Amino acid sequence: MGEGDVVEEIAALASRLSRRLRKRGWSIVTAESCTGGLLASTFTDISGASNWFEQGWVVYNNDAKMRELGVERSAFDSGEAGAVSHQVALQMARGARHRSDALVSIAITGIAGPGGATATKEVGLVHVAVTAGAQFIVRRRDFGENDRLDNKRTFVAFALRLALEALDRVQADEARLAAVENRSEAPPELDTSHMDPKSEQWEGSLTWAPNETKTVAEEIQKVDLASLTDWDE
Repeated sequence: MGEGDVVEEIAALASRLSRRLRKRGWSIVTAESCTGGLLASTFTDISGASNWFEQGWVVYNNDAKMRELGVERSAFDSGEAGAVSHQVALQMARGARHRSDALVSIAITGIAGPGGATATKEVGLVHVAVTAGAQFIVRRRDFGENDRLDNKRTFVAFALRLALEALDRVQADEARLAAVENRSEAPPELDTSHMDPKSEQWEGSLTWAPNETKTVAEEIQKVDLASLTDWDE
């Protein structure tokens, strides 16, 4: 796909997402690392974006991720995790939700290149987390060693597609989510520490307390992983 094709795809996906959000009366926030605000900029290219795009964070280094979005320090040191991982992407997305009134968040962390690769993580690797209502999806994709700007654009397109998929799941699963949210018993104490960081995808349901705590790590403990699935794509 050529440069112009990717740019056109991004614009079309963002437009579709904006229509879906407006229809629901929902707003969205972004938390970006490697894309440096490109996703937020894409949203603000759309006239009237203030009706559904609330705000965005560019948290390029680890300290910013911890300070601005409440990502745990341990998330950067846990086994195969590190800054480019499911755990960090999910905590970024959750942190953005905590610090806003939005019902949808997108977080992107990856390696745009040409530097930054490690022995286990190549240039072109990205992890994207989307939360929508009480659902979350975190997915990894390796797009290979492309130009830095090409990778950033490809990461944004990937994130937009995942956000649309998340909204599809919300629509299909609203009845079950309503039942979960109306439970009177306390949510189970679950965490993601035992999940395989090498898996292609994490997914599941989020339990949002009536009076949310201010710590992203505490809310991550409330993730319902009963429906978590690993995809090997």
